[in-house]
Amino acid sequence: MNRGRGRGRGRGRGNFRDISSPAGQPNRRHHNSEPRGSSSGGKDRFVYAVKNKDGQNSSDGKTGASSGVKSWVASELAHEENSPPFSAPNCSASSHMIEKGSQIVEISLTTKSVEKGGPSPLKGQKTPASDRKSENTEASSASAPFDICPTKAGSVKLKPPLLAKNRERRNETKRVMEGPNGSVIRPGMVILKSYISLSDQVKIVQQCRDLGVGPGGFYQPGYRDGAKLHLNMMCLGKNWDPETSKYGDNRPTDGAKPPAIPSEFYQLVEKAIKDSHSLIRKEREAANVEGLLPWMTPNICLVNFYSANGRLGLHQDRDESPESIRKGLPVVSFSIGDTAEFLFGDQRDVQEAKKIMLESGDVLIFGGDSRNIFHGVTAISADTAPKTLLEESNLCHGRLNLTFRQY
Repeated sequence: MNRGRGRGRGRGRGNFRDISSPAGQPNRRHHNSEPRGSSSGGKDRFVYAVKNKDGQNSSDGKTGASSGVKSWVASELAHEENSPPFSAPNCSASSHMIEKGSQIVEISLTTKSVEKGGPSPLKGQKTPASDRKSENTEASSASAPFDICPTKAGSVKLKPPLLAKNRERRNETKRVMEGPNGSVIRPGMVILKSYISLSDQVKIVQQCRDLGVGPGGFYQPGYRDGAKLHLNMMCLGKNWDPETSKYGDNRPTDGAKPPAIPSEFYQLVEKAIKDSHSLIRKEREAANVEGLLPWMTPNICLVNFYSANGRLGLHQDRDESPESIRKGLPVVSFSIGDTAEFLFGDQRDVQEAKKIMLESGDVLIFGGDSRNIFHGVTAISADTAPKTLLEESNLCHGRLNLTFRQY
């Protein structure tokens, strides 16, 4: 459920085609791809130089593009639905080719110093330097896997406030005493709140970290045209290739074989499905619960780490086998770390989608009639992860998401 996709069934986006990639190939931009440009805040603003297909400059020479094209550029690039804010930190000069109808325009982005507090034609989100440097960068290569629990030599590790730790201990005791706290959202879709204990969350993070820095571990996936997904991913069991939207036994970028799914993960998935069946039986008074939420044994797990500014547009998970999709075998999702704003619905329509908050320790399951829902993540709430989890695991700020499914 947390796969970045730039292509596939029912995933067309916007009303323009990006042709700036090599050889005129469509740029397979993903919802979490690196942004294309940015307002640099108080001191800089963008100046647009717009050229037509014949290379003639059509800007007004003062504030950039002619009013008609400038208005179209602002509306198309600044507010494209389900895409990250229009931003390209510290850009000094770049160009982007876009086809609008039969006209091809080149947008050159440069920065120009203006007075502090001056107007900015496009308001972008400035990404903190720490995020750009340590979280979703191209440092996640085959030779240097992304580390979700980095340690810095000589750094001092601060302990969380005692008040916060005591509150988390009380919540953990309450969770154990009361048992599973969940609800049936819709037929085939169940949410189990605070289902994974803090100690199990720490173990999951540690196991993912150990696997993630080894062969087949975390990397920043992308496409042949150079576009990068705005996340770090590791596949367990089978590899999922974002370029082809297909599963395989090896990762095409380096030939690495995906690590096996740890046995502890299987046990948690099995227990979550069983408890979901009990919840459905209780709330819906259903005799045949497996008809509403089928049983499954996972042989695939996609592990994604999103930084605090990570996003995932509405999409469907339909790359498993036709038999798996036909039977409605469920997707089981573990959330660990910062809270995510999760959207879902029967149509790829953000305005009509429903929203739930997925917190650290929550398990979301959707199968049966809900197997093909559109779903996505619109925001990550920074600094919402349990303090004890961060202290004991050294997890990066952001969200670790594991999604299990049966091919």
